[in-house]
Amino acid sequence: MSDHCAIVAKSWDKDWGPKPFRSIDAWFMEPGFKTFVKEKWGSYNGQGNNISSLKEKLKYLKADLKVWNKNVFGCLQTNQKQILKDIEILDTRDDNDVLEESDRIRRMELLSQLSIIDNKLDSLARQKARTN
Repeated sequence: MSDHCAIVAKSWDKDWGPKPFRSIDAWFMEPGFKTFVKEKWGSYNGQGNNISSLKEKLKYLKADLKVWNKNVFGCLQTNQKQILKDIEILDTRDDNDVLEESDRIRRMELLSQLSIIDNKLDSLARQKARTN
């Protein structure tokens, strides 16, 4: 004989509709992003009334942004590591007093690129922290 009561558990799936369209703030720091979106948005043909046309265009844009994010924007850490390696190589050459003026300019360009990538990664981390 048990003193516990049975529990009835029901399971049902709720359809909350499609996932909302979201953008990443750091995308707007990427050169050519706004042009990419304008070109893609202009190429879509929505069907039906204004609302359904907007929904269709957002669906197409979301698919294109996924591909763009993976191919163009998604390799920030890889680019950061490569830039750090290049800077380290130039620093080693500078320690040996072999660095030419063109290499010094290249090092400054790499530092600028590294700063931009760091800003993008910081923005991405801030936005992900808010959503979680």
